[in-house]
Amino acid sequence: MELNSHVQRAVRRALVLSAVTAASASVPALAQDQQQAADTVDTVVVTGSRIRSANLEGTTPVTQVTSQDIATQGVTRVEDLVNQLPQAFAAQNANVANGASGAATINLRGLGSPRTLVLIDGRRLPYGTVNNSAPDINTIPASIIERVDILTGGASAVYGSDAVAGVVNFITKKDFEGVQVEAQYGFYQHNNSYGGPGAVKLRDVIAARAATNPSQFALPDDNVTDGYGKSVNFMMGLSSADGRGNITVYGGIDDQDQVLERDRDYSACSLGANPTVSFSCGGSGTSYPGQFTDFSNFVYTTVATPGGNQFVNFSNTLNQYNFGPVNHYLRPSRRYNLGAMGHYELNDNADVYTQLMYTNYRSIAQIAPGGIFFDSSTINCGNPLLSNQQATAIGCTPAMIAADTSTPLYIGRRNVEGGGRQNSFRNAMFRGVVGVRGDITSMWQYDVSAQFSSTSANTETLNYFVIPRIARALDVVSGPGGVPTCRSVIDGSDPDCIPYNVFDPNGITPDALRYLQAPGIQSGTIDQEVFIGQVTGDLGWTIPSATESIKV
Repeated sequence: MELNSHVQRAVRRALVLSAVTAASASVPALAQDQQQAADTVDTVVVTGSRIRSANLEGTTPVTQVTSQDIATQGVTRVEDLVNQLPQAFAAQNANVANGASGAATINLRGLGSPRTLVLIDGRRLPYGTVNNSAPDINTIPASIIERVDILTGGASAVYGSDAVAGVVNFITKKDFEGVQVEAQYGFYQHNNSYGGPGAVKLRDVIAARAATNPSQFALPDDNVTDGYGKSVNFMMGLSSADGRGNITVYGGIDDQDQVLERDRDYSACSLGANPTVSFSCGGSGTSYPGQFTDFSNFVYTTVATPGGNQFVNFSNTLNQYNFGPVNHYLRPSRRYNLGAMGHYELNDNADVYTQLMYTNYRSIAQIAPGGIFFDSSTINCGNPLLSNQQATAIGCTPAMIAADTSTPLYIGRRNVEGGGRQNSFRNAMFRGVVGVRGDITSMWQYDVSAQFSSTSANTETLNYFVIPRIARALDVVSGPGGVPTCRSVIDGSDPDCIPYNVFDPNGITPDALRYLQAPGIQSGTIDQEVFIGQVTGDLGWTIPSATESIKV
């Protein structure tokens, strides 16, 4: 889910320290030079076309986002600015927790991120992760962007089917001179008072549920400040004495704290369907300390009493699990960027250029705890973890207990002891470009380049149960000395099994969790090589009805 802009007010404070050495000595002179440059420009390269023209017109206009727009918005993540545009639909970003890939992608016109081509200075960005061909725009720091060109139609004729939705071209700053340091600090602030005059306020609904189920439904504070973000970026540029070349280096750190759904009134409870009221708090039957049923005769939960653990009737009002609060609205993350770009004109016909980029990105996505989702269908009546009352309640007779006969029992229980399910992302990307460009004649130009990139993505899943182990951990018998022991330990099929005592609200041990939970690891590397050679020019032929000659 994304942060709701209608009910959340974001307060951002930015501190920008800038020390730029400019060649111009005065502001009026600089403004005059810019105006003269605008009047004398004779070549415009438009995203979505490799034909150079000063008057290129078409039915698919290019939308531009400039560096001034980025500075005005005060964003540290480029995704936050691009995704505000009407052409962009929700895609992978820092607000995605359930199903997150650890990348930030762009989805133009809702046709999918793999159908949106992302370029930097007209050249392709590498794959974002091993599971998605869409580039990760986390690799582009906002500080080096001069502008962003967005073309949403006709681009596939030039770039192929992966540009069906359109093209997003990030244009970097060129020939930068001086030193620029930017520091930014921001946070989110929200007043939990959703609901207008006379309306049923969510706070009242949550408070009513908290009165009957305080362990699951809790009111957030009236005033919440969270999601602190910090970033520091620098850029240094130097031109050669003869004015033929320039080299620019940059780097930065961006650190973002989490925002949890528990801290917003519109998400502190899982909204349920109730036609008689404006809002209602629902929940999941897969609960804590659990739901025990045969889907026919009984639905129980378990309680601890002085006389032993007992099953009592499950109540939606008292026992539903509120799965919303631990979900991330905004993932915590840390990003490092480092790079360099430069060029040098060897002569009037050869300008050698290069671009190097490295990004290291780490983030964690968290959703509600997993556990047992009615994965097993029976329980053995002789299970020593069952109290006499519990065994009788599910239909076990003395004879069935003595013979250790199985009886139908489905269990739904959240692994609150283990915590929320998490995906931990560690992604790194390196990209290098080298090329040469220049004029062949006054009417023809060339550009030849080679690009190599390598993306490594490592994802670790945490706090997930290994489903085959659940049945073994529930199939418990009396072992040596009457100690509850997994049957698989007795028969030797799984000597590592530890009993999972879901029949006691306080019966889950760390050893049982270590047995049931196992991290999942996915690791991959994608290398990409791109070689480009292009020649553009003017044929000098003019169609009678045209105002310009034919260009190819």
